[in-house]
Amino acid sequence: MDNLSDKNRQSAGLVTALFGLSVLMLAGLVFLVLLVISATIWLALALALLMAASLLWASKTSERRILEKLPGTQVGEGEQPRLVNLIEGLCLSTGTSPPQIHILPTESRNIAALGRSADRSTLIIATGLLEVATRIQLEAVLANRISQIASYRTALATTAITTFGLSVGLSSFRIRPFSFLGGPLKRKIGLEVDPSHDFAGDVAGTGVTRYPPGMVEAIELMENRTVVPEVSPTLDSLWLFSSTSNTNRPTVEARATALREM
Repeated sequence: MDNLSDKNRQSAGLVTALFGLSVLMLAGLVFLVLLVISATIWLALALALLMAASLLWASKTSERRILEKLPGTQVGEGEQPRLVNLIEGLCLSTGTSPPQIHILPTESRNIAALGRSADRSTLIIATGLLEVATRIQLEAVLANRISQIASYRTALATTAITTFGLSVGLSSFRIRPFSFLGGPLKRKIGLEVDPSHDFAGDVAGTGVTRYPPGMVEAIELMENRTVVPEVSPTLDSLWLFSSTSNTNRPTVEARATALREM
């Protein structure tokens, strides 16, 4: 996992650097356009710099704002002891700092991990999953997401969402400055999930629990219940299964079958 962690960490750093460069190029383009339409040089420069600063600030604060907009609450001290104990044990096995836990009130059965750093991350767990999962099934899905945190796959996906996946503007009118990016590039930078990464995540999760049947049972538990309408579709790459109905990610059946054949 160390080589994969290093690769994903480097990729996250590269995405951040490319975003900064893209913002500067976009600001330069805005400056030139404003000059063409007869704005004074100082006004054009001020507006271009304001746009660049706004995008960089939006990126820096995006992770916090995502969590603030989520329905539900953070798990406090003394709450959800079974869940906390499972997470702490898995984090000890993977050498990962225990993440914050956010309980999302929804009938959906899904779980996500969010965080630009493996040392400061958050697990988002649907109540629909908590209500039906056995201890073995819950341990399996937690291991899947925690292994993604440990490998910095979550950091890469979160970095992509909070940079090139940004949407800015008012609540009634928002734009995505980098929505022109193509599917292959989105998958390359972690903004969309490469289907192979879902299979790899399942294998990594079983590597932590050392009990593939538990992961198979947990995956089958999710069938037809993974869509999470309470959250933005732009966060799809953070979830164990696709949180939207419009997806090219592997089905529950395909992932369960792949694990049975291990």
